[in-house]
Amino acid sequence: MITATSILGNIYRDASLKEKYRQIPGETVRISRLESQRVRMRKSSDKGTDIAIVLPPGSKLRHGDVVLLTADRMVVVELEPENVAVVEVKDNLHKDDLIEVPVRIGHTIGNLHRPIKLEGSRIYFPIQADSELEMFRKLFGHMNEHLEIRGARMVFEPEEGMDVHEH
Repeated sequence: MITATSILGNIYRDASLKEKYRQIPGETVRISRLESQRVRMRKSSDKGTDIAIVLPPGSKLRHGDVVLLTADRMVVVELEPENVAVVEVKDNLHKDDLIEVPVRIGHTIGNLHRPIKLEGSRIYFPIQADSELEMFRKLFGHMNEHLEIRGARMVFEPEEGMDVHEH
């Protein structure tokens, strides 16, 4: 068993690590987003390597984090894709709606303790089943004319500081 005790960088945020990843035969360890918050776990890589990950308290793994790097081996964390809701605010907002619509969306999602990711006019947050999309359409009610709500499957990483506990 190999033990990884720190996060050495991220192949999506560090060009030199990305280049090393292309050159060295890389291995990946797949984890869920919820597991990414754990500081101790035991996993097998996609090449069968038994790996113990023991990180300092407060550490959080992200998609593309390098947890092991030697001259001939690199182990990278890969988050599993998950179901998310995508709420897109349309560009048909009247000036009277500029405050109400985003505040009500934030209030609704916040009351359900969902972490979010913001990307332009889109808000992403995890869901358990597609049936939740209809629930959000009902919760947003009269604002639906200003919103497009759909489901997607993606690697979801919450905005920094917006990762709340989930119910």
